[in-house]
Amino acid sequence: MEYPPLPAGLATRLDRMAFASWVSGPRSALAELATVLAPSDCVFCQAPDAVMCPACRSAFRAATVRPFEAQAGAEGLPLTPDGEPLRVVAAGAYSREVSAAVLSFKNRQRVSLARVLGPAMAGAIRAAAMGRPGPVALVPVPSSRTARARRGYAPVDVLVDWVARRGLLPAGVVVFPALRVLPRPPWAVSEQKTKGRRARSAGAAALAVRHGHMVSERPVLLVDDVLTTGSTLARAYRTLLQAGARVEGAAVLAATAPPRKDDHIPAVSPGGAAPADTPVPGASGGLAHGVRDAVT
Repeated sequence: MEYPPLPAGLATRLDRMAFASWVSGPRSALAELATVLAPSDCVFCQAPDAVMCPACRSAFRAATVRPFEAQAGAEGLPLTPDGEPLRVVAAGAYSREVSAAVLSFKNRQRVSLARVLGPAMAGAIRAAAMGRPGPVALVPVPSSRTARARRGYAPVDVLVDWVARRGLLPAGVVVFPALRVLPRPPWAVSEQKTKGRRARSAGAAALAVRHGHMVSERPVLLVDDVLTTGSTLARAYRTLLQAGARVEGAAVLAATAPPRKDDHIPAVSPGGAAPADTPVPGASGGLAHGVRDAVT
């Protein structure tokens, strides 16, 4: 998304105001007070006073600047009518700064990491929706009531909302929360990520289409946080397929399988397409963060 440039005089006045002593002084004092009242360490290197320090944040951006197709490493994904696994685009591989940020965001109530993860999620969604004409429904994979109550929020919903509120969704893509998790007995609840494939399939929560959400003949892109075996996306795929939807792919923040050299999706700049081997200056640019400078 491009924004019109500010008039030169107004931009100069805003800069002077932002860096004036009567603004920067109280702002620094408030920042120091916040570190005392609510201390925070970097989720990866434990540097003080930042939920993710500048160095780790730059490494995270570099790791998610080129979305890649990750379906080859997920044996639990469903097969499309063409006999191919469902296409899944991941912003980055699930390792180092990426895994630390995702885990802290999901399980340690570091909700402020949405501003770090959001641009990466936007890039994966843009790559998954690339070349799809007409309206597309972006369907988040829902959290169970138990998980939502334990965390206090649904991580995927928070990220999708972050992306949508900043206008970073591709043209024609609309958030459509069509899925819900059917309630289960309390004794059936356990952490799915710690189980093997067979145990995950046996104890997985059932999904259903929400009342009033018509998905018949509607092209759909699923969105989730992490791709492991693909069983979660498979359940969502089958549920929507039974309701008449056309699930055409999925976007995730991270995938446990590393990308292959030929799996990277070409980076796209606001002015048009660029070849896949176009150098990425610094830690910005590319498809995943082509819009980052406008929102951070």
